Amino acid sequence: MTNNKVTVLISTFNRSAFLVESIESILAQTWPVDKFIVINDGSTDDTLDVLKAYEGHVEVLSKPNGGKAAALNMALSLVPEGLVWIFDDDDVALPGGLETLMNLLLSDPAANMAYGRHERFTVDATGTTRMLEDGYWRDCESVDFLTATLEDMFAHQPGMIVRKALYDLVGPFDETLVRSQDYEMLIRLARIAKPVSTEDYIFRQRIHDGVRGTKDNQVDADSMSSSWAQFDRIIFRNIRLTLELGEYLAKGQKMDNPAAIRHALIQRGAVMARKKLWSHALVDLKTAAATSDAPLKHSEITALRGAFASKYGCDEVLRDSRLVDELCKLATSSLAGSRIVASLARGLKWRVRSALFTPNRWNSVRYLLLMTKLSRASSMFSKSYQPDSVASIRPF
Repeated sequence: MTNNKVTVLISTFNRSAFLVESIESILAQTWPVDKFIVINDGSTDDTLDVLKAYEGHVEVLSKPNGGKAAALNMALSLVPEGLVWIFDDDDVALPGGLETLMNLLLSDPAANMAYGRHERFTVDATGTTRMLEDGYWRDCESVDFLTATLEDMFAHQPGMIVRKALYDLVGPFDETLVRSQDYEMLIRLARIAKPVSTEDYIFRQRIHDGVRGTKDNQVDADSMSSSWAQFDRIIFRNIRLTLELGEYLAKGQKMDNPAAIRHALIQRGAVMARKKLWSHALVDLKTAAATSDAPLKHSEITALRGAFASKYGCDEVLRDSRLVDELCKLATSSLAGSRIVASLARGLKWRVRSALFTPNRWNSVRYLLLMTKLSRASSMFSKSYQPDSVASIRPF
């Protein structure tokens, strides 16, 4: 018989002010938790005093400060089976969050992971709570979960429950990562998981200026974005070596023809571009262009348009003239190359619009000029390639 007992794990370091609200939200779940473990990761504030109030409801483990990954690995080793809900010490679970996930999981016996959406909020100096825009979300089929996750993280640990057996299969959290260790784990889970999802909200993510990281390797609020981008690059350099090319297609699709191989190359190239690994992206896009001259499929165009959609921005393309030159060369190399670059250029439209609402509005003009340059380069090839059977390419 399947074990459906739920163990909640919270790793915490000097977050006593937020921790209470997180614990209370777990204890208030409409679906009761079977085991609740808080790992005190060497806190130097009053965390242990705060936790004394929950004696009998929460099991407390203490260890020297070593980071979230090490704390979770220690706790996971103590969970023999069942389901695991890893929650954050600064977020708040919605009362029916666990019940929603459990009903979703129990409705599909083959599923070993369930996840849902999250809201974002902040609390100002007066104690007033203000709701922000919803967290990033992708509504995707189970077979597309890995490719969608590679593009960007949208299933967060506080919003999902996972069978312990699945964690056992993929191995422990990477303790060398100060940031993005949850993203790296999610990718490993996504490679073999059978997930089910819901549009319902599971938790509220707190946005605050507190310090992240460990005692010896801290990341302040102003450096969070650059820190995430740095560790994502570390993760995806390794992923480039470990994931098979076919894993960039929907599960079940085979790379048994040039069109499928090109699709996988374009998808991987777009992912690498989003993670600012442009040298890898260019290799894939050039290879894709040389693989097949067939018209781009909608899914390929969508992936290419998202290549500049990194949540960390893509200002590197405004600074690196050599990168732009390489893209222009690709655009004039072949019919497929021109189509690939035309789709990339179309993806810059969002950057042109969004930059208008930033302090550096001049970037809107720079993105527009870049988009025009890439579009013209792609149209140059189409004008010189005039067989009657091929329609001219419209970059816009």
